[in-house]
Amino acid sequence: MYNQINADTLTKAGQFALSDIQLISYQSSDGGSEPKKVSVRSLVLEINIYEDIFSKGLSGNIVLLDGQNLTNHLPLTGFERIEFKLNTPGIAKGFDFTSTTGHPMYIYKISGRQEATPRTQMYVLHFASKEILTNETKKIYRTMSGTIDDMVLDIVRTDLESNKTLILEETKGIRKYVPVGERPFDFIEGLSKSAESARYNNSGMYFYEDSTGFRFRSLENMLAITDGAARPVVARFEKKPRSIKGGTGITNIIQEMQTVDGFTIDNQFDTLKNLSNGVYASRTVTHDSFNKTFTETDFDYNLYFPTIFHTEHDGSGGKIDSKSQLPLFNFKENKMISDKPEGRLNLISTTEKLQNDYEGPEGERIFPASMAQKLSFKSQVISLDCKGFTGISVGDLCSFEVPSYEPVKKDNPSDFDPYMSGRYLIRTIHHNINTSKDNHKMNLECVKDAVRVAYPEENIDIHTNRENLDATTFLQYQLDEAIINEANQETHNDIMA
Repeated sequence: MYNQINADTLTKAGQFALSDIQLISYQSSDGGSEPKKVSVRSLVLEINIYEDIFSKGLSGNIVLLDGQNLTNHLPLTGFERIEFKLNTPGIAKGFDFTSTTGHPMYIYKISGRQEATPRTQMYVLHFASKEILTNETKKIYRTMSGTIDDMVLDIVRTDLESNKTLILEETKGIRKYVPVGERPFDFIEGLSKSAESARYNNSGMYFYEDSTGFRFRSLENMLAITDGAARPVVARFEKKPRSIKGGTGITNIIQEMQTVDGFTIDNQFDTLKNLSNGVYASRTVTHDSFNKTFTETDFDYNLYFPTIFHTEHDGSGGKIDSKSQLPLFNFKENKMISDKPEGRLNLISTTEKLQNDYEGPEGERIFPASMAQKLSFKSQVISLDCKGFTGISVGDLCSFEVPSYEPVKKDNPSDFDPYMSGRYLIRTIHHNINTSKDNHKMNLECVKDAVRVAYPEENIDIHTNRENLDATTFLQYQLDEAIINEANQETHNDIMA
């Protein structure tokens, strides 16, 4: 996407194009048939827009410095429409929240109202997609059958009443569900957990909204294209001094846009959480109430890892059997950590032939693998502070080179962290528009489920008999009695002295 920037149009990193911003009231204008409209473009200090693959819709807010008392004269009630356009010059992709060519957002909350001067006040107006509000007014009671992607399509068009672009990844299996009073987003969430990709080996889908519309897709679809090759990155971020074109004094705008202002490594690993959540290994007990049987299935992350795509690839776009977040080593007694499924127990109830020929999800296979894949993305997390750009969306891939923080050595001439550097999935984007400073910046939360350079493989056992083996046990009451006896003896000695 960055390579598509028209450098003749975009002349400064952080530049933005913002249209008029209008609030449209539910009231009519002077008793007519048109709603009352007020332009607030001159009052806006700041705009924030949020994207998240774990959120069902877009949201945001505007910060107003109001000397016209709009809160009473419009008035603001939480039922207003807000319309504006925002994009980065030099690229067509952006946010169109207008009713003529896009989809407006809706005000639902006012917060932080306070006095700025004796005649002006500041406050924050929060807005969200129409579908988020619609979701709170609808329940689903009808029987639904077919593929899960067809059900999602039906819910979006019928229950959420949305006309936005919807991009669906096909799912396999003919299912039947009878929701009883579930909200549309809640039902979609349930469908997403049991959905299986028609082309990939993973399970579990994500339903979210970006600037182009709604998406329903799997994690693996975000990582690879359908012909079996790794999906290319849309941005190559680096932390380095901003570059200048060969002594001409003209900034290379594309490189400037991909040079981060700062970053933090929010998480590099969390072994305890991964053990308790079954990322590395788990055991699933399935109860079939029709056949009255129990089955046990063990999940081994080391065996699952090579079967799916990851943020990193083999150098040619293919799957990898190394580069896992879980090193291959002798954890204890010649067993790896993935050989210990007792740490996490999953209980699943299933019933065969419940809906005639309709297929139910294989929970013992889907659930542990889906949870392991999803939670592995929480192990390696970085936050990037970048120049604002509307051409990038959540669900896209980027790369980032993490500095090594050591003297430059021959074995690391690139001076990059070999494990945390590499390809990342963009999970969240926070766009921030500062109108007074005429600046657009954004924060990206980026996640990955593999290291760029594989961890070393070892057979050393670092846990078996690696501590003091002289175990000692005491009884608490005996210790207390010894303390009392010692104190009595000291008292007796003092008296005798």
